[in-house]
Amino acid sequence: MLDSLPEQISSRCIISNNINKITKDGPIIVWLKSSLRIHENPAIDAGIHLANKFNKPLLIYQAIDERYPHSSLRHHNMLIDGAIDLHYNCKSIGLKYVLHISRENNRKPVMKSFAKKASCIITDLFPLQPWKNWVKKVSKISECPFIEIDCHCIIPLTIFGKSLDRPFKFRDATKKLIKTNKLFKKSDIGKIPAKYSDNLPFTPINIEDNLLDINKRFQILKKCNIDISVLPIFDEKGGENHSLLKWKNFLEKKISGYSKRRNNAADPYGVSRLSYAFHYGFLSPVKVVREASLLGTKSAQKFIDELIIFREHAWHHSFGIKDPYCISNLPLWAIESWEKTSTDPRSPLLSENQLEFYESPSNLWNLCQKSLVRHGELHNNLRMTWGKAIPLWTESLAKSISVTQYLNDKYALDGRDPSSIAGVQWCHGLFDRPFFPSEPILGLVRKRELSTHQNRLDFIKFEKFIERHNHIQEDIFLIFGNTIIELFIARILYDNGINILYVETKNNLTLLKNTNLNLNFNKQNYYLYNRFKIILNDLKHKDQQLIIDDIINPIPKIKLKQINTNLIIDNDNNYYTLNNENYFIRGIIHTNQQDYKKFKKSYPNGFKKFELIINYDTDHLFEEIHNCLWECVEFIYS
Repeated sequence: MLDSLPEQISSRCIISNNINKITKDGPIIVWLKSSLRIHENPAIDAGIHLANKFNKPLLIYQAIDERYPHSSLRHHNMLIDGAIDLHYNCKSIGLKYVLHISRENNRKPVMKSFAKKASCIITDLFPLQPWKNWVKKVSKISECPFIEIDCHCIIPLTIFGKSLDRPFKFRDATKKLIKTNKLFKKSDIGKIPAKYSDNLPFTPINIEDNLLDINKRFQILKKCNIDISVLPIFDEKGGENHSLLKWKNFLEKKISGYSKRRNNAADPYGVSRLSYAFHYGFLSPVKVVREASLLGTKSAQKFIDELIIFREHAWHHSFGIKDPYCISNLPLWAIESWEKTSTDPRSPLLSENQLEFYESPSNLWNLCQKSLVRHGELHNNLRMTWGKAIPLWTESLAKSISVTQYLNDKYALDGRDPSSIAGVQWCHGLFDRPFFPSEPILGLVRKRELSTHQNRLDFIKFEKFIERHNHIQEDIFLIFGNTIIELFIARILYDNGINILYVETKNNLTLLKNTNLNLNFNKQNYYLYNRFKIILNDLKHKDQQLIIDDIINPIPKIKLKQINTNLIIDNDNNYYTLNNENYFIRGIIHTNQQDYKKFKKSYPNGFKKFELIINYDTDHLFEEIHNCLWECVEFIYS
């Protein structure tokens, strides 16, 4: 069966269930999890070849599951962008593509049904949990060949797939493979086979009707068990088409300066910023390396080295070991060093919440964390410095690695990836050598001091770039309200980069009257519970005003009576002036009718307003906050 495939595809294949022949009737199913493209996609190419060879209909199937680590509105939105491009690109060449989004009343085990029905199942190989476990379960019950294909690496995981302790060793061990032209050869897929047209075990999403319009998309997403406190990145579109355009632009206009500009975090356009595109499989790394190598320049070669040596080293490492997340993957010298410094004092010792919401002693580190939370990215050169600071503020090696991985994977568009895991562990000694003499806390692990990095950085330029809004830059939203819940929602919006202006009124801010709330929560709102419980715990032993200050301090504020001096009304367009810049008042969110009526009386025209109605007496507080937050997100993005 595999010998009927071109060598550049067959060499990437693993048969996971020892069924080597296609003998059954039924379609060939290509199950896409992490390679969301049609160009140079070995899984789709293999499906086309085998469907033609064995005269079977072909179906391209994608599922967006809720069970991946840190599933959120941000990551789901990227996956949906990818699905839209897959839909249109498959349609353009005559392939049948269907999408299933797991959600309320739509959580059928679709692959379990396909395992009984298909003549062959092909999926993209992704060497991390829980994806490995999903594949293992389906392959075990499949009554047909189950093939995993590496669609992510230039050097196939199936050919090398070993963990080596240093990048230069990986480079030397794979040198001959890289020189083999077969790795870069495009596959001739031949004719498009017949589409699978029989009944499906689920009702596919109608992409054109339900996902193109943002409001309809949100109606689907509201039924998913995902974290909606991590908002989409407004100025970063997902999908194959945008990624190809972005690569083309970098190749033609920017790669020439890559070798000189790549380490300057204040120069965000000196790098490709395509790591998320490789993570989601929107862009073929084989295509990228082939096209970059044609330039024959020093900068192009440096870009290729970063992609092949450092990225692929991490992927082959993850593939070649049992548990990529485990601390025991660190070299023995690093583990012994951490043990020796385990009792070194950490000052200050920061909580996970303080780290997540950028409350460290370092302005540079706080901007790095804000970049992840707000924009879903962090320049690679700074990400190393960011990661090496976390051990200084956490109580142990295990805690440091856990928190660093959490902060990266929850927010970064390229998180939950072999490169991310290796990067986090590199900050703690992986793939490195000892550095003498031993330092406090870090011991023999290489240090990268924040102050040193800040001194060689155009900090003002970097800060301006990170502080940009995660929405239309000239938009602003006013928020009226005077209880802890409105402040909590306002802070979530602010942390995500929405341009919020909190309107202070004569009414004093108040906390919840009942501090002994029944903390009921479910899978949909556990993320709110985790963050809000800190506030509720503080209520028992901390001054209420201090708690309010902790939440609201970063948010720009203005008094109600001051708005008129900063407001310009021109042809029903309402602009608020802040720091000598005009912002269009896109909308008003309020729970305080009395104060809002005063505002509306003075400025009756041109404002889109949204009244947030909160039931403060409910036993299901987090469900209430979850629903209110969803309403705010819909209002803002519509």
